[in-house]
Amino acid sequence: MVNFLRQLENPRMNYEVFFEVFRDFRKGGLNPENFSDFISTCKALPPITKRTPSDYSIFDKFELTDITEVEFPSIMREVIRRGIEKSKFCWHPEASATNCNVDHNDKIVVSAAHSIQNNGVLSKIVDNGHVMGYAMEKGEFDGKELGKNHASIFWGFCNKHDAIFRPIEVQPYTQTSEQNFLFAYRGFVVSSHKKIEVSTWMNFGEQSDKDISENKKIFDAAILTNDYTVIETEVFKLPAFYPIAVSSSFYLDFDFECKAIPHSEERMEDIFITLYPVDNKTYFMLSYFSKDKHLYGDLGNQLRKRENLKSDITMLVAAHTENVYFNPLYYKTFIEQYEKLLKLILFHTQMDHATIDDDNNINVNFSFTPSNYLDNPYGINFFGY
Repeated sequence: MVNFLRQLENPRMNYEVFFEVFRDFRKGGLNPENFSDFISTCKALPPITKRTPSDYSIFDKFELTDITEVEFPSIMREVIRRGIEKSKFCWHPEASATNCNVDHNDKIVVSAAHSIQNNGVLSKIVDNGHVMGYAMEKGEFDGKELGKNHASIFWGFCNKHDAIFRPIEVQPYTQTSEQNFLFAYRGFVVSSHKKIEVSTWMNFGEQSDKDISENKKIFDAAILTNDYTVIETEVFKLPAFYPIAVSSSFYLDFDFECKAIPHSEERMEDIFITLYPVDNKTYFMLSYFSKDKHLYGDLGNQLRKRENLKSDITMLVAAHTENVYFNPLYYKTFIEQYEKLLKLILFHTQMDHATIDDDNNINVNFSFTPSNYLDNPYGINFFGY
């Protein structure tokens, strides 16, 4: 069995998207002439739980070949690029062909927006025009240096509606309710948009789409009425400039006292975080919907009582977001040493672990997330001084 057929044994994988790229690149033995027959053969396989190695002999007629380690990165980049192209849309609640910037075909023109201010925050942590992020590649965490203008990019607004963020782009942060709302909103949009992009080649299920849609409705209604009270924000200040920037959203299974957080089945309740260095201090903003205060309202008090803010922020960021950027020298000095631990943390907190039934349906029924992971048993610290 050639190596890329293993994708057929992961029910979360939208294998057709990958195989379409193989076809278009003429890799692995796939091409436009045999592709339809190949896909039909894939779909004719027995259920995953009942397959044996001999079941894959039906592919022998295609004379397939392995995808090499040299070939796969370019294939993955193309899969990601196509996912981005399919997922370009304007998130603003008033977005339409009549309200957005459009091209000559009346198609909304979505521009590259920064989830972290390019000329504000990123320019403060840049080194030689570059910042440092990290990503999981080839099964390992790896720091990646990239140009400031390409960092934190997502395709989620037309030029007209991207102006909604001007109060946090061009005005100093004074902790107004509007600014706190906009920081939370941007964390929500960038995380949700990235998940939509990835969902073109990974199956997250209908509940994921519903979670995004229901949370978007709350933000949309608030934007249309200028009601910024739907968001509550706890603001913390570290008395030093740390060249780290974060904008993200996610949900917590446990709080800082190791108590389970009971989420609803109607909508996954998220928190929204921002790490914002400015002058001689660094702001950390922890936000949540006012209607979710019964779940998250005690987090701020817990953070204050613990008096371990650097460790606590480190774990929220390390365990839950990849939309984080560092000054390159700072990364190499203080963060690079933790790359192997970051892989372990990701496995513990973000990987889905499930069983598969005889119809290839996913039954998510267990987690390896330790209830005390926010206590930082890994001993990592993103704040090096």
